[in-house]
Amino acid sequence: MTLLLLGLALWYFLHFMPATKPRFRSALIKSLGPNIYASGFTLGLISAIVLMSMGWRSAEPWQLYSLPDWSTLPGLALVLVGAALFGFGFDKRMQTNLKRYIRHLQLTGMLLWATGHLVLNGDNRSLLLFGGLGLWALIMRVLVNRRDGAWEKPESVPLGREFVPAVIALGFVGAFTFGHAYFSGVTLVNF
Repeated sequence: MTLLLLGLALWYFLHFMPATKPRFRSALIKSLGPNIYASGFTLGLISAIVLMSMGWRSAEPWQLYSLPDWSTLPGLALVLVGAALFGFGFDKRMQTNLKRYIRHLQLTGMLLWATGHLVLNGDNRSLLLFGGLGLWALIMRVLVNRRDGAWEKPESVPLGREFVPAVIALGFVGAFTFGHAYFSGVTLVNF
């Protein structure tokens, strides 16, 4: 569990710092340069994901709760929709009509994805990992809203502009589905 907690702590730190200290972030980018800053941030995120994955896989699971069998389909739907929303929001420069209805596509996607996993898994390590990431998404929404101020809904975009974000979203769903065995040790699809 120690690795899982370290991974979550690193994930929180890497995201909270720019959300709560935008001047510090700007100063870092200015002193390091945007490429070095982005590379360091990306390396930190990858390290956090690896630590969480290793921690989840190495932790001894014990069941905390069980939901009824009928909850499996809603849980899977939450995970799928969450992964798709995360993909739709991946490139903040891309416009999509979803951004007219959901201010934070990635954070909303992460919250749905984490909630779906909590519906599907009632063990201690899942509660820590997915509960921690879901809580992170909720806190980040508050921090980002406070930092960015009132939401100005974007203008409508032509349907053709939805194609690239939809492909990215499909890519995320595919990557999560096929990479699930590598991250968690649980295979979702067999070929």
